[in-house]
Amino acid sequence: MLNLYKSNKIEVISELLAEELKICPPPINEKLEIVVPNYFLGNWLREQITIKNKISALYELKTISTYTESLLTNFFPAIDMSAWNFESIKWGIIDSLEELNSFKESFPLRNWINKYLDNKKTIDGDIYNLTKKITNNFIDYLIFRPEMISQWNRYEINSSNLFKNLNSDQFWQPILYKLLEEKISEKPSCLYMIEVIKNLRKIKKVQFQVPNQIYIFSDNNLSKLHINFYSELSKFIKVNLYLISPGEDLWNRINCLEGELEFDDNKSKSNLNNTNIERIFGKFGANFQKLIDENIYTEGINLKNNLIYFDPTTNFHNKKDIPLLNQIQKRLIDNNSVDFIVSERDDSILLCEHFNHNSQFEYLRNKIIEIINSCENIKYSDIAVLSPQTNLIKPYLRYIFNNELINGEKIPYFFIDEDNHDSSSIYEFLIDITEIASEKITLEKIDYILSKKVTQNIFDFNITEKDEIIFLLTQAGFHWGLDDKERLGEEKNTLDWCIKRITLGLIYDKEVNLSTFNLKPFSYKNISLDLNKWVKILIHLKKYINFLRGSFSYSNWVEKLKFILKSIANSNANFNLEISEINRILDNHAIPLIPDDLILLKVFREILISCINKAKYQSKSRINKILVSDIENSRHIPHKVIFLIDMNSVNYPKLPKSENINLLKNKYHLGDPSVFEREKYAFLELLIACRDKFIVTWVKNDKDNKKLDVSFPIKELISFFDSSLNQGQRELIIKDSDLNKNEIIDIDKSKIVKSNYSLIEDINWNEKKFDIKNYKLSELIYWFKTPQKYWLNKNDISPKEIFIHHPDEEYVSNLQKSQLISKIIQQVEIDNHNIFDDLNELNINDQLAENGIIMPKNSTFTKEKEIKELLISLSASLSKHKEINKIYVKLNANKEEYIIADDTVIELINAKLSFSHLTEAWIKLLFISSLKRNIKKTKVIFRTENNYKSQIIQSPGGSESNLILEDYINIFKNYSEKCLPIPPESAYKYVEAKIKSKNEKKAFIDKWIGNKIFFKGERDNIEMKMCFGNEREPDFFLGNNNFDKLSYRLYGPLIKALNK
Repeated sequence: MLNLYKSNKIEVISELLAEELKICPPPINEKLEIVVPNYFLGNWLREQITIKNKISALYELKTISTYTESLLTNFFPAIDMSAWNFESIKWGIIDSLEELNSFKESFPLRNWINKYLDNKKTIDGDIYNLTKKITNNFIDYLIFRPEMISQWNRYEINSSNLFKNLNSDQFWQPILYKLLEEKISEKPSCLYMIEVIKNLRKIKKVQFQVPNQIYIFSDNNLSKLHINFYSELSKFIKVNLYLISPGEDLWNRINCLEGELEFDDNKSKSNLNNTNIERIFGKFGANFQKLIDENIYTEGINLKNNLIYFDPTTNFHNKKDIPLLNQIQKRLIDNNSVDFIVSERDDSILLCEHFNHNSQFEYLRNKIIEIINSCENIKYSDIAVLSPQTNLIKPYLRYIFNNELINGEKIPYFFIDEDNHDSSSIYEFLIDITEIASEKITLEKIDYILSKKVTQNIFDFNITEKDEIIFLLTQAGFHWGLDDKERLGEEKNTLDWCIKRITLGLIYDKEVNLSTFNLKPFSYKNISLDLNKWVKILIHLKKYINFLRGSFSYSNWVEKLKFILKSIANSNANFNLEISEINRILDNHAIPLIPDDLILLKVFREILISCINKAKYQSKSRINKILVSDIENSRHIPHKVIFLIDMNSVNYPKLPKSENINLLKNKYHLGDPSVFEREKYAFLELLIACRDKFIVTWVKNDKDNKKLDVSFPIKELISFFDSSLNQGQRELIIKDSDLNKNEIIDIDKSKIVKSNYSLIEDINWNEKKFDIKNYKLSELIYWFKTPQKYWLNKNDISPKEIFIHHPDEEYVSNLQKSQLISKIIQQVEIDNHNIFDDLNELNINDQLAENGIIMPKNSTFTKEKEIKELLISLSASLSKHKEINKIYVKLNANKEEYIIADDTVIELINAKLSFSHLTEAWIKLLFISSLKRNIKKTKVIFRTENNYKSQIIQSPGGSESNLILEDYINIFKNYSEKCLPIPPESAYKYVEAKIKSKNEKKAFIDKWIGNKIFFKGERDNIEMKMCFGNEREPDFFLGNNNFDKLSYRLYGPLIKALNK
């Protein structure tokens, strides 16, 4: 018998299944197998059954394909039913390409195959992607065209019967299938399914070859072949099929024929114009219902149809209190025509447009806080945030949730992506290192890999050390390239070259002439780093990247990964479990069909991603956490609150790709797969899985401020509401983007929610006394220059966007000038007694070429002249000092390098004098002045266009320098724990104006807000937006007396030192 259970509530189905298992439990020694659409739903189902029955049974959750193969094995024990899996077919196709090329029918693939053969059978990205596309098509044929596979199996490779109902440009496909048959030892499982369906009545003792009962939890994912197979089995055993359905008779509702109509009144006319929600989103589900009904009718199946639809409106005594969400769910069940009632308090459905992604995520964050604080019965685990593509939300997760200053705690979340896994951190490192190894090594790439938390855990360093080593590599002369191989024999300015310089600097003094090495030792003033440790780290990274470069066979690639994993395990035992698991996955993925062809690194990286993802690295705990996921994995899991974000046409639904080679397109069969309709139906599934609040959002503009359209099914939904609701009701649920309003949240519902998200809502001015002896000068300088960035980095909070500089290649930009002058000064060395002669003798044209600066020929002379004038100006500024020497000043763990001329510190900046440069020079002056009483001032030499100028900073004196430095250290230690509530550049202008008896508030406002036409204000910087909110008003700072005092403590001494 076929027991068909249909319900709109998954909780009802889980209770039915739990009760069934309680009444008819499986034998104690028998493992219970349940068919589920995906792992995440299966895991939820397992938990519900365990809670209901108060016992954890031995459940095994399987997909319909895996479960069917295991059943077939009972009928054919000697046959490997999984032989025709995706990997076997894929590698079998690659191994068959050369042979396929010998058939004239292969002409549509001739260009790809010739490329493969011409490249000595190297698997590049084009070949690999083509193979995956063909493999996916063949998988479709096995599931949805078994009769065609049966025909191909019946005839020989040279038979014209193979090409029945095919066009000439499709003849290669049955030929390729026959070639695969030679390589894969068994027939496809679909052929054995057909055999069982035809001969089941002839098989003796069927009941002993299959379980007494079969449990299939389906979400319309069964093919016609599966339905036929299990329908036939239901004639001998009990098959329980559980279906989640929004309502009954969807096919007739969506596909009703229009006959002759008469309009007796206006109401009838308006009802005709109204569509229904299932017609917008429900075609996929309707087709599946029809497929089952037809099969049951034609096969004469003994059916027990159990319709258990739960009325979501029964718990409300007053119709006016029924939320719109429940009314819609009720209409989906029974197709009623009752008019919707929407009260002013009804927020059960919201359709919200936002100006851009930033405003959408700010709304999301604030709305979550509002709901948690205003709804006592809603916990974090009752909320789901779903997106059509999780890569759209993943970069924002930390920004949205990981900020402890909001509401006093982080918002806990549980993230799964499209491949249903929470990645192992070592796996992430492998993916990153393989990506970097396939590209040109630049400073940005090194910065990227070192910024990853897993890299920091492997090699035991922090984000501050990372920033210092990146700066150190720049100073050591790193341009690009791993070694001389990447730069075609040129070793200079590569990572390998810099490592050697730093290594020699640890052994020899910089002054030592090491002609045998053909490079100078490098040592820098910032020695707070453990350079011995960092040389080892850089050598390891260089070794890994070099080890991964090239083309190798699959088995060689696996050996290389295992070598890297072993190296990591040897240095850090904390990753042993993860490494063992990855090794196991790599071993299990190896199959005999994988050829020894060479595989490009980028292709192997894709294979690695695929095989790890299939292993499902799931996080096991979701205790009171918000679920963040793609739609596909989580569409059935019930939640009280569901946020469906990024519903723009570019994301949802996925438009069908024009796959002309897929033979399913020759003729449509009921039940054929449709990604387009499947994605639309997922919206309906989410709608019935929601219990309290269903919030749909999309954005009006992308990150480049280009117009984006809302998804057209959502447009149709809006049109549905337009025709079903009056204007007042419409405005309650459909919120349009409005630039004059900060957000569309009911602020009165939560005192915590503000119109603009920020990390700092209230300023905490309380300070504690700290031990001021133990500190890092490099960290103090970094904090003093950019206190908000320092705090964000320390707390591992990433900005929502980054600035990327792209210098124009047609001329020598200011950036290039600055870099070039820095390299020249590094080569000649400012404390060299022959520096003026060296500067005059430099060949500028050679320097431009050496540093990779290429210009149009007619501008070479002009640009060379500009650089020459700059050097003459620099030489003139330095010549005012008779003797310039380099010294090192050390105190505890701090050691700084200084250039000294008599009683003056020389700071050379090959760029304009910025606030950052000025404050760094100031802190360094305080440090040396507190230790060496003879130092009177710092002379900052800086560049303005094509000329050098100087700025004097007077030393406050030894004792005063020490007091100021101690105060700075205490402030630093206080406000490295909490974010400094002072924007540095605006506060500096404020104090400067006050000391000069000018309008300090105007000075602050001008710097903070800026001028919209000519220049941005400090509040437009990313870190300021994150810490203080978007467009924070000046009164937030100026209205507080503590702001005035702390600003003066920080910047008053510097400004006075400049004005002496």
